[in-house]
Amino acid sequence: MQNQFEVTLKPSQHKRRITKHVLITSDDAGSSTKMISYNPTALLIVIIAMSIVIGSLIGVIFFERQQIALGNDTISDRDAEIAGLNADVNALNGEIDSLNNKVRYLSDTVETKTANEEALTMILEEQWIPNDFPLTGSARLIDSSDAEDPMIVLNSSDGSSVIATAYGIVENIVDDDEFGNMVIIDHGNGYKTYYRNRGQVMVNKGDDVVSGTTIYIISSDNESLCYQISNNGVYIDPTDIIDING
Repeated sequence: MQNQFEVTLKPSQHKRRITKHVLITSDDAGSSTKMISYNPTALLIVIIAMSIVIGSLIGVIFFERQQIALGNDTISDRDAEIAGLNADVNALNGEIDSLNNKVRYLSDTVETKTANEEALTMILEEQWIPNDFPLTGSARLIDSSDAEDPMIVLNSSDGSSVIATAYGIVENIVDDDEFGNMVIIDHGNGYKTYYRNRGQVMVNKGDDVVSGTTIYIISSDNESLCYQISNNGVYIDPTDIIDING
């Protein structure tokens, strides 16, 4: 019996490793030749890896430059916005200064108006205080009394007039035993004045009078005037608030 062997050759599954060599020489006579071995596949991988790294670095640099440019644009926009806001603030400050000037002007105007009104009020109030002299022309004081009801008696010349000493209303006209007639004027502020004389009364009850309104006309038969002032129902000395000349 004869044995038979069959041999089947299969191709090797291992790839052949390819190695390349690079010779480095020099023109110098004494220099030696160097040989560097490298694997092309490994070199390709290294080149690809370096390309990826370099590309990544370039990408990072480009991205950072874009971010810096965007940041600069943002800073420029913010600077422009800040400049606009500062301009608005300056405009508002100008308006505030203008308003403050108007307020000061109005305040001065109000103060001036208030002062004028107060001065006018004082003038008006003064017109109702019986501090004028009750006769036109000159007169001579012939009697005064410091009794419970103080009064003054004045003697004037023919042609003079007995006049109201302040603004007021004729409250009453009554007979007087000694002087004939008495005119009472209420000045509306607590003051009343009393004019006694024998002449003809030139006003009527209820008349409005002003300082200088004629009450009597002095003639040869009524040259004397008895004059009194009361304040809140109490008689006061007329010489305390009027000037007597003559």
